[in-house]
Amino acid sequence: MTLTKTQIRKKNIIDTATRVFAQRGFQEATITEIAKEAKVSEASIYEYFSTKEGLLFSIPAESSHTLFEVMAFHLKLIRGAANKLRAIVFLFMDSYQNNPDFAAVLMLFLKHNKKFLDTKGHHAIKEGIKQITQVIEEGIENNEFRKDLNPYLVRSMILGTIEHLVTNWVMTGNPENLTEFVDPLIDSIIQGIEAQTQK
Repeated sequence: MTLTKTQIRKKNIIDTATRVFAQRGFQEATITEIAKEAKVSEASIYEYFSTKEGLLFSIPAESSHTLFEVMAFHLKLIRGAANKLRAIVFLFMDSYQNNPDFAAVLMLFLKHNKKFLDTKGHHAIKEGIKQITQVIEEGIENNEFRKDLNPYLVRSMILGTIEHLVTNWVMTGNPENLTEFVDPLIDSIIQGIEAQTQK
């Protein structure tokens, strides 16, 4: 898909803001600084975003949409709920690993902002993670996972662990490679949720 000049300019502003927020912190970063880095005027930024917070909230919409589209595509090709969960965790970890500035902005500034809950970006994330619930429900239905499972709780365990690992990685740089945790994480989860007949 070819982007228009306006879309390219807006994407440049969002990409630059992501980098500046990740490096400087949301409170410390200024629109002046972002405009300078993006090589646009401050007025140009205010054409698209009414406030600095509005700019922050717009960051996840595009990245999340792309990630969840890729996820939906891959899940169609994979058999078995356990394999699908492994693919989901890999795609999350790989995406954060390849976009450390986005990971920092999401984990450090957005996850803890109550106002973010009412934004387009948050709704995109919410819709996307429904795919995890669907895979868990599919596993229960196919007798791959235990019948007494609470899909929401299992999804929360997976996402909570991912968030903890990614936040630690953003703060300390450890582990060097996030994807090395995919198999141990999923193996531990599957061990706890697989149906007895699977053992």
